[in-house]
Formats: sequence, structure tokens, C-alpha cells
Amino acid sequence: MARDDRAGLSVDQARSVVLAGFYALEGRKQEVNDLNVYPVPDGDTGTNLCLTVRSVVDELRAAPDDLGSARLCELISNGALMGARGNSGVILSQMVRGALEPFAAGEPSTTETVVSALRRATDTAYRAVRKPVEGTMLTVIREATEAAESVEMGMAPREFIDAVLEAGWNSVRRTPTLLKVLADAGVVDAGGYGLMVLLEGMARGGGSAPREEAAELARQPAMAVLEESESAYAYCTSFLVEGHALDAATFEQALVPLGDSLLVVGTDSRLKVHIHTDEPGTVLSLATMRGVLREVEIDNMRDQTAAREARLRERETPSPAGRTQVVAVVVGEGMKRLFRSMGAAYLVDGGQSMNPSAEELLRAVEATDCAEVLLLPNNKNIIMAAEQAAKLSTARVMVVPARSMQAGLSAMVAYDPDAGVEQNGDDMTVALESVVTGEVTRAVRDSRVDEVQIKEGEFMGLVDDRVVVSDDDLTLVVATVALHMLDGGQELMTVLVGGGADAPSAAEAVERLRGLYPDLELEVHQGGQPLYPLLLSAE
Repeated sequence: MARDDRAGLSVDQARSVVLAGFYALEGRKQEVNDLNVYPVPDGDTGTNLCLTVRSVVDELRAAPDDLGSARLCELISNGALMGARGNSGVILSQMVRGALEPFAAGEPSTTETVVSALRRATDTAYRAVRKPVEGTMLTVIREATEAAESVEMGMAPREFIDAVLEAGWNSVRRTPTLLKVLADAGVVDAGGYGLMVLLEGMARGGGSAPREEAAELARQPAMAVLEESESAYAYCTSFLVEGHALDAATFEQALVPLGDSLLVVGTDSRLKVHIHTDEPGTVLSLATMRGVLREVEIDNMRDQTAAREARLRERETPSPAGRTQVVAVVVGEGMKRLFRSMGAAYLVDGGQSMNPSAEELLRAVEATDCAEVLLLPNNKNIIMAAEQAAKLSTARVMVVPARSMQAGLSAMVAYDPDAGVEQNGDDMTVALESVVTGEVTRAVRDSRVDEVQIKEGEFMGLVDDRVVVSDDDLTLVVATVALHMLDGGQELMTVLVGGGADAPSAAEAVERLRGLYPDLELEVHQGGQPLYPLLLSAE
């Protein structure tokens, strides 16, 4: 008998559950971001998870109401994958893919199906990570799954949901006992925490007996405002408004005549507003009548779209008859000039606090119009997204796993545009293995990492991602980093000076290294990178 494609998951169910989860994660995104274990500005886990889920939300907005379960699951899975940002987003996209398998097969929405979905989500996520680390979001999904498998199938749905969520949150609380770096920093795992915020939002908002605040989000009138086509308005305007006794429905009605793609969600003390409009000033004026504005963002969507498309298609450095081209993730004008000068044909904006999605990387690869492409993520938090883009591309793509921009520059020395992608990939990867990298930045919170006591505002030095020193004296920090980097007899050190107020002091501290190491070949460049006064590499 043929399977009835009307069984399984419906579009209405998917919209309700995913939107409820997205609203919960969006409301607590900064809490998740603040749990980043290193006290430096890094790829924010909460932001990455939100952007990944938002990609699914956008797909569901455009989906026809009568879409069959199999096609719907394919759409959701693709949306999560293409919108995945950072390691946490990529892992989440794999959980989504696995969880949807029983629904795509037309299985009814029962407790047994949910258990099966959790098991497949866990197994798929673990398979996606080469070296799974316990004490992360992988542990949280696994232990929530094990709790689901152990409960009695006759349990009421509400009790079943409560048992699974409780197990997940208990797992989050235990993450510092599994990862010393979390215990030293005094935090739980950000990815696991964000995952549970999302799952609880989905379960409570989409379940039969949700908590009132989750149910209220799921009933927001704005959920029915689905984007069917490109907005006719020029400005994407979003902000938070904080106040007392805020009425989302009334505020939304006041904004309806001013634009489209309207969302007004939150609580009676804080509302998140998003609208496409030609009158951002009028929108903000209406908001200030109700409360205090935070996080105001106004983007010209037409200029933004045009600039983004031009950036992805522009060939930064002509490649005459090269067989292989390089796509590199880079931030900082000086850094971009260096990568271009070494032969990188396409550059994607991104770095520590701005992780490009798998979709953005894939578009850049396709824009090369080259059959063989080398992809340099230049950040440990972008490697998994790069690998996903490589799998999706029709070109032969090899990811050179550079974990930092200075390491990526070292790999570019081995690049030969006339060699094949495999030969280039092997040579560039070997180059990475011989380079030692260093970073100097400012700590953004008190912490203890790698046995080093860190105070907010101090300069912090890292060597190969390990904290080796923290002090108010920038010269001392630079000297200590250099000492660790050069203990293997390295003869060449490349230094990239960042932008910002610390740049002059950083350059001066580097010059003092010449006196400490008179036989060292020292190359200094203006990288212009944000957040890091100095990036260093030694060979």
C-alpha cells in the first residue's frame, strides 16, 4: 500500500513549533552568548543558533500550506543546513536532519515518533563530528534522548515532555564536570544551554499544554504575516523596546500601515520588533512613545543586497590560467590586501564575531566558476560550515583547515594556482602543521583558563589557542607570547597589527622584540583586524 504523504508533519505544525522555539532562543540569545568559555569576543553561540533557526523560519514562511510531509522535511532540513553558522549551527542542522527522518517517512506525531526522532538526531549529530567532545551540546541531546527512551510509553504527553526537558537541563548543569575549561571559567556549555532553550520553546509552545508565556508567543498575530515575495520597502528596521505593560497587539496594529514583514514579539516589559518600511523614523518615534529603545538596526535592503551580490561575484585578483582558485574567509582591510597579494581570488567577510553560513561559503565557491577550489575558513568556528559547503558544491572543493588568519597566510605560501586541488590541499595542510600561531587580545571578563588567572580588561596572550599569559602590561604579554612561540627554534615571525586604540602600543611592543631576538627575521604588516591588537605566526 502506498504511504499517505498527508501523514507525518504538517506545515501548520512545523510553523507553530519552530516559531515558538525561535522566539524562545531569540529572547535569551544574549544569555547564551555570555556563556562563551573563553573571555574573548568569539563566534557567539546564541547568535549562531538564532541565525540557523531563523533560516528555517524563513523557509516555512514561504512554504505552501498543503506541502506534503516528505517535501516539508526536506525544506526544513535544507533551510537549517544552508543557514548554519559556526560549529553550533552546523551541529544543530545535523540534529534537525536526523530528527526529521521519521516524519519524512510519514510516521504519525506520537510519543514513539518523538523518541525515534531524538535518537536519530543524536546519532546524526555524533556522526557529523569527527572527534565528539562530551560536555557539549552533543552530550545534552544524547542524555535527553536516553531519558526519552527510558520512560514508560504509556506516560501522558505532558509528563513525557517534562521528563525529557528535565533530563536535558540536568545534562546542561553537569557539563562543567565533563569539561575542565567550563569548570575553570565557571560556566555551563553555551551550545547545550542554547539547545535546551530552543527545545523547551518548541516543546512548550507546540505541545498540548504549553506554558502560558510560550503559548502567548505562539499566538502572536504576527505569525500569520508570512513573506510571500520580496518586500517593496527599502529599510529593514529592528529594535528592542523596553517598558511597562507593553501591548504587542496594539503596537503591531499601529505599525501595520508603515510596512510589511512585521514581527512584534516578546513580553509586557520587552518587545522585539522587525519591519520592512520606508519610514524608519516614524517607526522609532512610535516605539519611543512606549518605552526605551535598545539594539536599533536600520539597513538599506536594496544597497545591502546589491553590495553582497557584487562582493560574492567580484574577482578580487585575476587568475590568468589558474587551474585552482582560493576562497578565503578574511576580516580587516590590511588582511584582505595580504590574501589578495598571495593569490586568493575570492574573499568572504567573516571572523571571530561574524561567522559566514554554509550558504554564503557555497555561493562564493560557485562564484569562482572554477572546477577546483580551495576553501580557507581561517577560523576554528567556521571549519564545519566550510566542510558542509564543500559537500554541497558541484566543484571539487578541498577545505584547508586553517584555524586562524595568520595560519591561513602561512598556508597561502604553499599555494600554486597551476597545481590541482588535491596537491594544493596537501601542500597547504602540511604548511599549517609547521606553523605556530599567537594572538593578543583584551579579556572581556574575569576568568581562569588554562591555569592562567585572567582579569577583565587585561591583555591576554594565546599560543595555538592556549592561554599562556594575562597582564596589564602589553609589552610583557607580547614578550611572553613570543617566548612560547619561538621555543622550537623558529627563524621567521610574521606579525599582523590590528586596528583600534591599542594598535600604536602593539606595534611598539613588537619592535622591542627585535632587541630580544636579533637573529629573528621579523615581518610586520598592518592587518587591520578588529578585536585582536596582534596576530602572530612563527615558522
